[in-house]
Amino acid sequence: MTEVLWLAAQVFFLCLISFLAGAGITVLALRRKPEPKIAESVAVEEVREAEEIVEPGQQIEPMIIKASKKSMRYHTPDSPYYNRVSASLTFISPEDAELAGYKPWNADKVKAPSA
Repeated sequence: MTEVLWLAAQVFFLCLISFLAGAGITVLALRRKPEPKIAESVAVEEVREAEEIVEPGQQIEPMIIKASKKSMRYHTPDSPYYNRVSASLTFISPEDAELAGYKPWNADKVKAPSA
C-alpha cells in the first residue's frame, strides 16, 4: 500500500512541476513587447501625393527604408548596415518609421553641439 502512495505522490509532483514549467513559459512568451502598428492611412496618402507630383511617363524610384524589429532602428540606403538588414519590415519614408516607433540607425552617434 505504501508503494502505491509513493508512486502516486511521484506522479503528482511530476505533473505539478510540468504544469508550473508550462505556466512559466506561457507568461514569458506573453510578456514580449507587442509589435508596433503601422499607420497605413498615412502611408497611402503619401503615396497618392507622390503619384500626383510625378509627371506622366516619368517614373520615380521610391526610397525603401528597412527596419529591424530586434533593435527598433530603421536604416536608410546611406546606412552602412542597410544591406545587412532583412527586408521583412519596410517603410516608404523615415517619418513613417519614426511614427511606428523606430529610431534612426545613427541616433546614438549624433551628439549635440557643445557650447
